Order: sequence, then C-alpha cells, then structure tokens
Amino acid sequence: MNTSDFDIIKDNGRYLLIINEKYYEINEVTYTIFLEVKEGHTFDEISKLLYQKYDITSTPEELQKSITDIVTPLLKKEKVHNLSFMWYKVDLLFPKHYKKIADALRFLIKPYIFWPVLVLFLLFNLYKLAFLPQHDMGGEYCTDTLGVYFVTYLCLFFILIIHELGHVTATQFFKQKTYSIGFGLYLIFPVFYADVTNVWALSRYKRVVVNLGGIFFQSILGVLLFCCYTYIDLNDNIRYILHNVFIINGITMLVNLFPFFKFDGYWLYSDLFNLPNLSKKYQMCIRFWMKKIIWPLSSFFIEDERKYMNPYNPPLIIYSVLKVGVNIMLALAIINFLGTYINTFGSILKVENMDACSILKLIYKFAILTLLMIYFTKLLKTLYKTVRSKIY
Repeated sequence: MNTSDFDIIKDNGRYLLIINEKYYEINEVTYTIFLEVKEGHTFDEISKLLYQKYDITSTPEELQKSITDIVTPLLKKEKVHNLSFMWYKVDLLFPKHYKKIADALRFLIKPYIFWPVLVLFLLFNLYKLAFLPQHDMGGEYCTDTLGVYFVTYLCLFFILIIHELGHVTATQFFKQKTYSIGFGLYLIFPVFYADVTNVWALSRYKRVVVNLGGIFFQSILGVLLFCCYTYIDLNDNIRYILHNVFIINGITMLVNLFPFFKFDGYWLYSDLFNLPNLSKKYQMCIRFWMKKIIWPLSSFFIEDERKYMNPYNPPLIIYSVLKVGVNIMLALAIINFLGTYINTFGSILKVENMDACSILKLIYKFAILTLLMIYFTKLLKTLYKTVRSKIY
C-alpha cells in the first residue's frame, strides 16, 4: 500500500478517508492509524501509540492487515463519480462548459447576499405560486396549444440546468472541485444532477449552502419569470409560456425540498441533523423499532443496529415515521395510477379514428407505465435479495 493511494481530512469532529476521489467517514481511531501511516511511522510505533492514547491492544501485523483490508477493496473500485440512487445517467456538461459562468456568479454565494436573497425570494415564489391566477389560452389541447406546451416542457430542462448550476457555483465558491452536470432517471423521475462529490470535505454549514444552491438560483429565476410575466407587455403565447414555466419552477423547488427522496431536501436534512447515510439509518431505525414491537419478526433483522445509529435520536425518529407514511401513500397512489391508466387504454384503443392528440396521449401513458414497470421490477429484485439474505 502506497501512502499516495489515500488522503485523510479532519474537520469539526468529522474524519474522512479519501480514496479515488471518493469520501468515506471514519472514526477517530481509524483516522489516527491512517494519519500515522501517512506520516511514515511504522506499525510497531502505531501499535504503541494506540495503547497509550486509546488503551487499544493490537499487534503490528493485525494493524497492517486491517488497514490493507480497508484500502484494497476501495482502490479496486472503478474511479467514477457514481450516483447510486440513479439507475440511468449520462453526462452532458463538464467544467470546461460551465466554469466561466459559475465563476462570474460566485459573488452571489457570499453569506450577506445568499441568505437574505434565498429567504425573501423563496417566500415570494411560494406565495405567488399559491395565489397565482389561472391564465387560460383558450382553444383545444393538441390543436391550438401543442406548440406552446412543447416549448414549455423544453424550458423545464433549462430550469433544471439552472438548478444544477447553483450547486456547482456554491461548490466552487468554497474552492472544491466539481465534475459533470448530467441527465438521469431517479426511480421514475427524469432529473438533472451535478456531481459535487467533494462537498464531503466541507463543514456542515458549507454543505448546507451547497445543498440550497440549486433552489437559491431557482428562486432568483422565479422572480425574474414573474416580473416578465406580470409587468412586460407580451403576446398571449409568450405570456402563457412564462406563466407555465413559473409554475413548473416553483413546483420543482418544492419537490427538491422534499426530504424523502434523494433530492436536495434529503441531503439538507442529513447535514442539518448530522445524520450521514440517512437512508441506511432510517432502515435500521425501522428495523430496530419493529423488533421492539413485533418480537416474532426479530429473526429477520440484524442485531447490531445501535452500533450504526441512535434509534432514540428525535430527528431520525421523526424522519423514519414520516418516511413510512410517505411510502404507504406513494404505494397507494401508484396502485391507483396504474389502475386508472390501464382502464383508459381500452377506451382509447377502441376509437377507430384516433387524432394526433389521442396518439400522443397513448404514447405518454405507455411511456409512464413502462417506467413504472422497470422501477417495480428493480424494487422487487432488491426486496427478494434482502429477504433471501435474511432467511438463508
């Protein structure tokens, strides 16, 4: 093992091991061992230090083996910036494409600009979104307004890129390296993403700013959209597009603040309450309390949950309870969605002379159903492997 194969960081009580530009949180003892190795001390010297400092008895051979067992598998991992919660992704923009823009906008992340603008503009957007009057173009969908809707949905991609630009701008403001901006599928949702893996080296406050960077940029965009839509004399088509884009921008901000999927709200909750690996801790917390309440099921669950999380942590308990409720409601909504759509297929297919509107609706419904089936297949496979591992 070469000391250049890894790096370590200590920051505000957090200990991070960096291998292949990936960040792994470690405890203080492990950090001390890696630090001593990095500084060129022998394992015999490290063994004596551990005994003196932590009253830990370990032979030099055992220490060397433990470090090798940690580092070797991580070195073998392909050096990619993998976003595991996505089952499909493709990189679209790289730092050479957006760095100049991000550098020009970095001044917005200064605290005396960032926080007042974020709070005021976000509240403005949400208030106007709640009380925005309807804007009716008239005419029939797929005839008079098809082009307007097409342009509106194209603008959605522009909004999402602006959002990710906010993340990379905040990351660069804190002098951390950024990587690609790309497109992917999260569960069944089309999303853009920014690979800002290096934010794990930042303090909790700075990570919170990066988490909110996308919504911050969207809140500014929302104010600009509203002003254009309200105060500039425009023709009906453009006004209608801006009206719809403002609504979409506001909805995507709300979705990103939702903490129960791995969007910005998830990472924000995780960082605010110091709950790294929140999804894993949530699963362990649920298993712990199920084992407490439903004792016959205890054989299905691991015995050492409390080694990895505190099941009595109030933010974790609140998150876990709400997450279970959201999952139940989501499952019911998807079942209802599938039933409704499957029932409508027959009525659509019975129409002898389908117009362009009917064909587009049919394609849309089949596309949504296909994505749902792909997601459910992956979910069932994961569930099967989990249950099988517990039984066997």
